[in-house]
Amino acid sequence: MDTTVTAALTNRCAMPFARRVARDVRQGAALDDAMAYRSVPRALMVDVRLIMSAVQAGWFEVPTGPNLTFSKTQHRRLTALSSRAPWLCELVAEAAAFETMRRVGGHYRARAFGAKTLPNFHTSATSAMTRLSRLPRDHVAGEITLELWVQILLDTQSVAQDIKAQMDCLRPVWMWDSAYSLFEQVERLREHGCMHLLLDYVSATRNRYIDTFERKLLEDVHYRGLKLSEYEHRWAAEQLRRVEEQQAHWKEVFGLVGRLAAVLDGVKTYNHSALTKRLRKESNGAFQLQRSDLDRDSLVVEVRYNYWVGQSAKLQTGFELVNYCLALADEIEKECPTFSGYLSACDRAKTRMACLVEPSLDTAHPTRRPLDDFDAVAA
Repeated sequence: MDTTVTAALTNRCAMPFARRVARDVRQGAALDDAMAYRSVPRALMVDVRLIMSAVQAGWFEVPTGPNLTFSKTQHRRLTALSSRAPWLCELVAEAAAFETMRRVGGHYRARAFGAKTLPNFHTSATSAMTRLSRLPRDHVAGEITLELWVQILLDTQSVAQDIKAQMDCLRPVWMWDSAYSLFEQVERLREHGCMHLLLDYVSATRNRYIDTFERKLLEDVHYRGLKLSEYEHRWAAEQLRRVEEQQAHWKEVFGLVGRLAAVLDGVKTYNHSALTKRLRKESNGAFQLQRSDLDRDSLVVEVRYNYWVGQSAKLQTGFELVNYCLALADEIEKECPTFSGYLSACDRAKTRMACLVEPSLDTAHPTRRPLDDFDAVAA
């Protein structure tokens, strides 16, 4: 809706003529005949034609209330009128094609936990047809003026332009390529006025959760002029620090598992109380044999505060516990000190332990003392 149409729709002098012409057209008269019959002044003919064009297209009505305001009956139809605006209908069709392109391009693939997604532009376009924030919910006589309704239509046109700008920005295939230069991608967001999508864009295209540290960096890029190269440098340094911290943590855990295996290696009995005493004595109280909080029939060993070995293995007997710990100590030697490496070692240790058969206890025979002189006398 250009300035010419806007000026015509807000022309209060032309509206009374447009109302009469619209009435004649509804009764079957041709537009030119109706305008001639109503003696529309030459100075108003262009505006009346523009008004009638909007009326016949179905997205505008000449107000019938007092002082060119919309009546209660018209108030019920205003939302439907806005949904037929040509710029919104065009936007919905374009957005549907854009979302089809996203679907075909595989941009709706499975998301990582916590990863954000970019807006569904077809949904946004459809919502723009009926989301009229300035339109009063309830009708009040004389409140919905001609100028207010035209402003509402201009609002929908502004929303349509914003959505179209976002789709134009994201249309190139390389804007969805996670391996492409982030600098060029962000520059395109900036050029199209789409920097408000920065956080969601990075999360969606890189398929990762944006934590507090990275969110603050991206906000600095958006609002405080932080250079993207500095963002990438700080983020890479933070990732390296986290990797080193995790490796140090899991090295400590691997060391505790190895120490636990050394304590349990060579045990003579799998009795619960005997294992408890051995662990307490050999570890100076650092290791504790416990029942699992997840399954009271399962055994675990607490090697540090809130960290248990065998928590997911469902170890029912001391034999299973000891052999699982020994197998786990062997398996972690083949893994890097990471969480995924630890889980892999646990799976293999559980598989090894399942192949073992607990030895049966031999019946104990009492040891007889050697015969002496008293036995001879008794005999």
